[in-house]
Amino acid sequence: MASVEKRQVLPTNVRPTHYNLVLIPDLNDFTFTGTEVVNLNINENTKVITLNANEVEVRSAKLVSLNLKTSYSFSAVDITHDEQKQTVTLSFPDELPAGCTAALHLVFAGSLNDKMVGFYRSSYKDELKQTKYMASTQFEATDARRAFPCWDEPAIKATFDITLIVPSELVALSNMNVISEKPLDNGKKEVKFATTPMMSTYLVAFVVGDLAYVETSTTGILNEGKPVLVRVYATKGNEKNGEFSLKVAADVLEYFAGVFGIPYPLPKCDMVAVPDFEAGAMENWGLITYRTTAILFNPKDSDARFKQRIAYTVSHELAHQGLQRGLQLDALKSSHPIEVPVKDPSEIHQIFDAISYYKGASVIRMLSNYLGEDVFLSGVRRYLKRHEYGNASTDDLWKALAEESGINVGEFMSVWTRVVGYPVLNVTEADSDTLDIRQSRFLSSGVMDSNEDTTTWWIPLGVDLGPNIKSDVGNAILSEKSKIIKLPNRVEDFYQLNARKTGVFRVNYSPERLAKLGQAVKKNLLETSDRVGLIADAGALSRSGHGKTSGMLSLINEFEGEEKYIVWMEINSRLTDLLTTWFEQPEPIYQGLLAFQRHLVSGLVRKLGWEYSDSDDYLTTMLRTLMDNSYFSNSVVEEARRRFNLFMYENDETAFHPNIRGAVYEIVLTQGGEKEFNAILDVYKKAGTADQKIVALTALGFAQQENLIQRFLQFAISDEVKNQDIIYALAGLQSNRKSRRPLWNFMKQNWELIHERYFKSLVLFGNVVKYSTESFSSEDDIRDIENFFKDKNTKEFERPLKQSLENIRVNAAWLTRDEED
Repeated sequence: MASVEKRQVLPTNVRPTHYNLVLIPDLNDFTFTGTEVVNLNINENTKVITLNANEVEVRSAKLVSLNLKTSYSFSAVDITHDEQKQTVTLSFPDELPAGCTAALHLVFAGSLNDKMVGFYRSSYKDELKQTKYMASTQFEATDARRAFPCWDEPAIKATFDITLIVPSELVALSNMNVISEKPLDNGKKEVKFATTPMMSTYLVAFVVGDLAYVETSTTGILNEGKPVLVRVYATKGNEKNGEFSLKVAADVLEYFAGVFGIPYPLPKCDMVAVPDFEAGAMENWGLITYRTTAILFNPKDSDARFKQRIAYTVSHELAHQGLQRGLQLDALKSSHPIEVPVKDPSEIHQIFDAISYYKGASVIRMLSNYLGEDVFLSGVRRYLKRHEYGNASTDDLWKALAEESGINVGEFMSVWTRVVGYPVLNVTEADSDTLDIRQSRFLSSGVMDSNEDTTTWWIPLGVDLGPNIKSDVGNAILSEKSKIIKLPNRVEDFYQLNARKTGVFRVNYSPERLAKLGQAVKKNLLETSDRVGLIADAGALSRSGHGKTSGMLSLINEFEGEEKYIVWMEINSRLTDLLTTWFEQPEPIYQGLLAFQRHLVSGLVRKLGWEYSDSDDYLTTMLRTLMDNSYFSNSVVEEARRRFNLFMYENDETAFHPNIRGAVYEIVLTQGGEKEFNAILDVYKKAGTADQKIVALTALGFAQQENLIQRFLQFAISDEVKNQDIIYALAGLQSNRKSRRPLWNFMKQNWELIHERYFKSLVLFGNVVKYSTESFSSEDDIRDIENFFKDKNTKEFERPLKQSLENIRVNAAWLTRDEED
């Protein structure tokens, strides 16, 4: 009860049912003014109304009774803003009785900020290299209050009529279709949009700018025969780069309408590339906004990695509704459950992480696999239709799935969403045909108090005995701390747990069994997903102390003939973890690890070569890119330099494919100096597409000389780098072992400037803190970081800071434990 009382929520005396909102943005002086009329249900006798407003000045307020035969109105006698609570309180001279309805009339004003939150401005260079501005919104989770006074809590839904008054030459967009557009006398136009369905304030959106679009329509076959108009908007001249995402969007809308049995409810779906954008994208209903690199793709100049990201991001945002990223974060003591009680708006941004997205998706996949996909999707359809336009909880989903399957899903699934962490299964071969399986919480540190291991998870074991052996043991469930499993064959033969890796847990085999599974890899007995999971588990378990690092390296050595991209992605991830932790060890040790990596990939690098073919499939394209990023042999370095010189100094754009541009930049800068740095910096400044700029920006972080590192640090926080792109600069600096300490020292020396510049974008600022701190490996670093932050208010980034410190503790323990190994 105490935690509920501490939550910052609005009083319940009134509730909105409809907003009529008019906004007038000014892209010259970066301000906006607005008026709104909010229809209210009066739940209690009321003369004081409190709603959310943040950096928005309410200039006047009037309350009009709608229930009396002769309606009357009265103006607020007091308007009080509370900056800390982000509210405005309106006091009226007379009281309205409970049970009546009223209309609240407000006049307000605010600024089009440059912090990528609320109603904000975004700058870009047009085709003539002139700086221009557009206005966009980012309201998730609690920033609609920065654009207009409102009841800014997700559960408080209403309908919206939105009108934008903008310069006549600009495009105005909102969630719904335009129902009228008329010119005004002052060179402006009034654009009215249709009434929205009932929805939360954080899904409201509007965009104003000099935009152009490409468009298509869905067939409507899977959407109850209703085609949906789909458009991709971008700044003029860039709209053609939206063709790929346009096709993905149309296909995905049709697919989801069929899968979920619910037609897309709006007449149109607009997607907009916004030059300044904090996240990857935002699922505003009918007007999805994106970072440019998450939606625009130039087939001639763009890296295929961005094409993959576009397909993923568009699909994710349209559904709105990877496994290993979720498990990695959830193995920390500072993790959180999928379902988290939130007391303060500043906490919300900190839980939009790999737990909420990746672990959440993985738990759902595990349940779907157990129930069967058809039963699972039928239950989801039941859930979605039952709560359409309303609020729902996880328990509502469990109830619908239980009704469809006849199984009490909530009984065993609640622990997965409400309890922090996940299990590791320790497997002992107790006899020639017997497995002893015991579960405990998995922590990256490997150190656990007794009170941290009190959870018993429900776990579908997924026992696989090979292609020719069928047995009921494959469907076994572990719902106790331990279980004895009898196999129909001898354990000397093949077996594995968590087949196809649909379960959310690690498996800790004995060293002997791990070696046998390594041999099974060589014999091609494991599916691709099983090979990925085997490496991921071995890597995580060696880091935590459940296994030896030498055992992980021995296993990885068995993958020398591997050719699947997603398997190599996992191998590369685990070797990167190792190299990151050992980054300050004596040079012979560090170089020995690099030599092991080079040996592992050398054959595949030679096979794939440098040239790309039109016949290459997507995964082959991505594999070649990954290999070139992993293999710095003398011959590769020389070839990279040759191609770099052709590209930079002889204007040969065919010297290397856009997919390996980043690898070439990194190689030549790691092996070069100021000349190469200046050349790549020039690419960044002149690049024609956003993804080219990002590739160059990230690569600049690999400078090896102290003077170049310091120069890049200053450049990264200058006006030449968009605020949203600081993470790419930090990613390069963090990956470069020579710049890791200079980066942290720079952050300490320039903390006030950095805090002022980025703190309003809470997700971005949390990442700035993590990138600057999380890759160290000593207790001294923990003390240094804790000492630096001890006198600072860390409320807005408390969770990412705790996760960074815990990662350092894990790294330090791993290094101490396995340094000799």
